[in-house]
Amino acid sequence: MLKKLLCVVTIGFGVMCTSMTVQAEESVETPIEASEEVNTGEVKTTEETTETQEVAPAPEQTCSIVLSPEVHAYCEQAASEFGIDSNILKALVYTESRGNVAARNRCYIGLTQLNPGNFGEAIATLGADPNDAYQNVRICAYMLSGWMQKYGNVYIALDCWHQGEGSAAAANRTDGTNYSRTICSNAQILAAA
Repeated sequence: MLKKLLCVVTIGFGVMCTSMTVQAEESVETPIEASEEVNTGEVKTTEETTETQEVAPAPEQTCSIVLSPEVHAYCEQAASEFGIDSNILKALVYTESRGNVAARNRCYIGLTQLNPGNFGEAIATLGADPNDAYQNVRICAYMLSGWMQKYGNVYIALDCWHQGEGSAAAANRTDGTNYSRTICSNAQILAAA
């Protein structure tokens, strides 16, 4: 029996994969050479021979996520102060601003692309200036820490930062969104570097 994995792409609904078994006819009288194709009606396959081949080792990968030593230190310090994973904070900074301390996009400012209008209470509680690079990261770490404690899920906490607490809490995406999964994936890359 030969197994084939068929992937059906459905526009608008994503990718759905199913496993399907294809059987070759048992009454084949001539031996099959490695280069001959077996036609089973719907799926074409070729017999494979197994040979031992020497495979070159994969090249060592370097971390493609680069932050300045200053930004790295800001993330380490803020994460330590609020008890969160520094790699999550670094990955968020990388995702939001690529580590650019002067990043601005409409009302979003700084390393974490913080909207001061949304975090007035946190800014007042911390006595922080969101225009200061370190304080910007510190406000984000403070908020993430609170959401992680409240929801017990890093994906939801990151989605609260990205789309607002009300939307993220209502969606309750414990498996994350593209945004939060990307940050967690980048955090793993940073941790392995």
